[in-house]
Amino acid sequence: SRCRRCRDDTNGETAVPRNMQHCVVAGRPIPAIGFGVGTAWFAATPGPQQTELARSVHAALDAGATQNAGLSICHIDEAEMYQNEGTTGAAMSAWLTANPAMPRGSLFVTSKVMSVDDGIESVCKRTLAALQLSYLDLYLIHAPFQRSGAPFATPLPEAWRQMEALVDAGLVRAIGVSNWRVADLRQIVDSARIPPSCNQVEAHPYLQQPALMRFCKEHSILVTAYSPLAPLTKPALHGGPVDAAVAAAAAVHGRTMAQVLLRWSLQTGRLPITTTSKPERLGEYLAIFDFQLSTEQVQAISAAGALKPQRFFWTKCGGQFKDDPLEEEDSAP
Repeated sequence: SRCRRCRDDTNGETAVPRNMQHCVVAGRPIPAIGFGVGTAWFAATPGPQQTELARSVHAALDAGATQNAGLSICHIDEAEMYQNEGTTGAAMSAWLTANPAMPRGSLFVTSKVMSVDDGIESVCKRTLAALQLSYLDLYLIHAPFQRSGAPFATPLPEAWRQMEALVDAGLVRAIGVSNWRVADLRQIVDSARIPPSCNQVEAHPYLQQPALMRFCKEHSILVTAYSPLAPLTKPALHGGPVDAAVAAAAAVHGRTMAQVLLRWSLQTGRLPITTTSKPERLGEYLAIFDFQLSTEQVQAISAAGALKPQRFFWTKCGGQFKDDPLEEEDSAP
């Protein structure tokens, strides 16, 4: 169940090479870009918001199926906490019905459990029912603690044993974690019967977490990155030091700044999870596999981001995270 990581032989960094559009998790491809349905459609209400979410899921699946035999953005990233699994499930079901040439196996669907203390199996089964699926390709523990930052009543090693049981039962194909720090991962990696396949974390040039990246690489844990376009989407970062380095690389390659940031994510070993409500952006996001940043361009973006570390998610959980510390744990003591 370990992830076979992709390697970019041109600069020695763990990455997705220019012609590699997927990695492998638990023996099957995971598309190299995921489509997230959380932030923009969190707790989507009936009416226009749910309609837009369904339309966006259809557009993402259409784009992924059209480009390169469906290896990109046929990857939907969901979560119990997003409170919109029913809308996403109905949208995926309708899309599969309308596209009979695309079987369920052409999709890669991730979800996450937050209500760990409710029993992970019961939460997973509710998610499967809402998504209208018989199994998940990847299932993650959404955080190593409750949303408040308080610990779960269930110890993390026990929670992980419950995750392993889901694989045994055929409810999920691969398991992993999200927002876990080195100290959290250390609680399970040595005793895990099925090692975590991935760790999904906030990651962009302004939040690089080098110690966490090293630990995940050493333990063959794929890092997936949410908010990879933060320098463009977060007003607080507009005009920051990363802009010049990204713009310079974009000019050299004739690409957009978004494409450069997604490429930076891949070439530094992070599989990006991004989103948009604009179908035309999907083609832009997918057109990143026919060029490659130079080592110098990657390093320039990384160095610029390190000048202004900043986290945007999980900032109200009792100080569990520091911005981007350089010490071993990448977390609060």
